[in-house]
Amino acid sequence: MSTSERTPLNPEVPVPQDSWRPKRIVAFGAALVVAITVFFVASTFPSAEVIKNESVQQPTRRSIFDCDSVQQESGYIKLANRVDDHYFYWYFESRDEPANDPLVVWLSGGAGCSSIMALFVENGPCHIKDDITPEYNPHSWNTRANVIWLDQPSNTGFSYAASEDVDHDAEDVGANFYAFLQGFLDKHPELHGRPLFVTGESYAGHYIPNIANRIMQQKTNDERINLKGIAIGNGLMNPILQLEHTLDMVDNQYNVTLLTDKEYEQALAAQTKYASIGNEYLATGKQEYFAALVEGWQRIMTPFSTSRRNPYDIREPCYEAYLVDCYDVSTTKIFLNLENVKAELNALPTKHWLECNASISAPFFGGDAVQNHATLIADLLNTTDLRVLLYVGDADTICNWHGVKAVATGLEWKHQDEFNAAEECLYFTSNYSVTAGSIKSYKDQLTLLRLFNAGHMVPHDQPAVALEMINTFIHGDAFAT
Repeated sequence: MSTSERTPLNPEVPVPQDSWRPKRIVAFGAALVVAITVFFVASTFPSAEVIKNESVQQPTRRSIFDCDSVQQESGYIKLANRVDDHYFYWYFESRDEPANDPLVVWLSGGAGCSSIMALFVENGPCHIKDDITPEYNPHSWNTRANVIWLDQPSNTGFSYAASEDVDHDAEDVGANFYAFLQGFLDKHPELHGRPLFVTGESYAGHYIPNIANRIMQQKTNDERINLKGIAIGNGLMNPILQLEHTLDMVDNQYNVTLLTDKEYEQALAAQTKYASIGNEYLATGKQEYFAALVEGWQRIMTPFSTSRRNPYDIREPCYEAYLVDCYDVSTTKIFLNLENVKAELNALPTKHWLECNASISAPFFGGDAVQNHATLIADLLNTTDLRVLLYVGDADTICNWHGVKAVATGLEWKHQDEFNAAEECLYFTSNYSVTAGSIKSYKDQLTLLRLFNAGHMVPHDQPAVALEMINTFIHGDAFAT
């Protein structure tokens, strides 16, 4: 069935009764609105301390607090390419066929937001109840995959590093991820050559193209790594191009009023002006253009706050002055900072866990945040056989579906014309019980998936749909249309 950009939603799309939906969560991976508004992030999140020269327990396999019955492991990998940089990870084997299922890595955005938060509030084996105990999640992404939730860049979440190891851009992240993966595979020979998929959301749209590029450049040096594809959700990939589509969400399929006519006219003038300034910054690197871009983004986005809607999910109200205050993450934060929990996880006892950390974000927001990393996706499509999935919840204004579609159709690769000419069809769950979104694809090499009734964090808003989506992608099955 074909569809157009104005295809109406089915507002009654059901969420299964056993779906895992915590009440409210942090919108981590805060994309450009947070990325270039450094003062906002700095005032919202306290800085986490950096711990050095502490003894670290070796990871062990066991069931941790009954989060899942599968084999699992948590701890640190010391990065061989750095002075004293330790990435924290939590690994769960597949609930299905761990000896055969692919390896998936999940990365949250920010920059500087913990993937362990996603484990508990999006796509992990359990979430934290109000009584600060874990509860099983039937829609965890390890249902048919072996999954790593990785705290990165350096110092994110439970990870820690020396001051000289601080990451400054997505290229640093690519090098560090590669070093982590080598260290992890040293510990897990059973995963050598296993199909690998790197996934994530929001600012991971910067990380993942660089990670994939690094892996493919080093492919002949480490045959243990068998990267097959990447999946980016509501990704920040080409910020200036995506900026040009910010106001497309004013006319939205949820019939939510975001701006008055006057506010829209003023914001549209600012969007046109400052998108041009953004391109000047990319061409010249002059800091005066960057400063103007920050001011411009504020001019565009400030009127949205008057709508009292959550910018990460316009279906939901938000009456708070700071975006992060729209979400309650207290139970997860309490749980992860309990002494016995940190001991069980082999986390440094003196490291205070934060969902997001402004001190990590700051170096990235000095310039990396506005760089176009979509060119690396095009390079990968041109030079490798990697499969690329760009999925996007269409109730998000921060990395909205119009901008992600513009990125996908604007990729300059050998089959750009064929992809752009491909029919956009409705996407259904496998039993055709739910109209889940719309899909555009060329021979499964590049797939654009718009998902209905979901915001910035698709696995949270539509857990059953998100699980089917990722399983279809990593196992090479056909999306139902």
